[in-house]
Amino acid sequence: MVSTRHPTHASLPMGLVTHPLPYSVSGIVLYIASPFFATVPKLVANFFCGAPYSVAYKHFRRDHMDPYNLFFHVLIMILQLTTNFAFLHQLDEDYLRADVSVWGFTHKDLSALGWVLVLLFTPSPFLAKLLSAACIYLAHYVSSSVASMDATTIWFQPFLDSLVIIYFLKKPITPPTYLITLTLRFTLHHLAFLHLSNSLPFPPYAMYIFLIFIASLSHKPFSRPASGVFGFAILGGWLITVVTGNKIFYLWACGFVATALQGVSHRETKEPPTMPQLNNISFELSHVVFFPCLLMQAIGEHLQESSNNGKRRS
Repeated sequence: MVSTRHPTHASLPMGLVTHPLPYSVSGIVLYIASPFFATVPKLVANFFCGAPYSVAYKHFRRDHMDPYNLFFHVLIMILQLTTNFAFLHQLDEDYLRADVSVWGFTHKDLSALGWVLVLLFTPSPFLAKLLSAACIYLAHYVSSSVASMDATTIWFQPFLDSLVIIYFLKKPITPPTYLITLTLRFTLHHLAFLHLSNSLPFPPYAMYIFLIFIASLSHKPFSRPASGVFGFAILGGWLITVVTGNKIFYLWACGFVATALQGVSHRETKEPPTMPQLNNISFELSHVVFFPCLLMQAIGEHLQESSNNGKRRS
């Protein structure tokens, strides 16, 4: 039986580094390159200062007991992985391919391979590892196709963004509220495409300015999500793509949209979201790196418990 008691920071084993980064710094580390995917730097950071898998699972399972929440997390993870690897693909194509390549493997390739290897060495059930590896492989496989989609695909974004906007406003998600928000969001979309498409150049030095700006918003991501990096990414990522014609910003922002949708799922199922509670780089790193296995193991455990309960009733 997995305990759902929330372990204290002092009682838990850390990684090789016993004094994790301050929370204000860890937010930048985790969110400047979009949340919830295990790039090579995150895998290395998790090795040195991440918490053990058992700790990450206790945190995860405590906040993911509802079957609907688990189901929604699967759908959101598919969106997350697909757009995350598409973002890495575009990053390699536009910025890293000439500089970051190991024996012909790009950063995207190394991230996928390293992530699968890390998950295979976790103490999670074999089926959880297998399904997690399959999800990562498929996301990597379709990443170039997703990244090559033209700007018209951004028209699908308001359907998801509207849910997140209502969530940020702390309003109940009802059909009238959703339709009003969706209408306003589509209106903004139409006006942006009509009047702002490719209206500004994006010189190379602008990326450094963008990264500095995002770092300034990322230091405490959950203390002010609507006005911090989450709000900017969700409301501004697609818009920068429309204005500059550079789709990497849209793909970058998709990671924040998916993470915010997890918050929507938690609120609708009345379970507290995990990441805002952790406030510690060790716990946060292990949560994001082990996330696919954590989710698959929790689903397996829920199905097993449901089966056992059904046998008892019969």
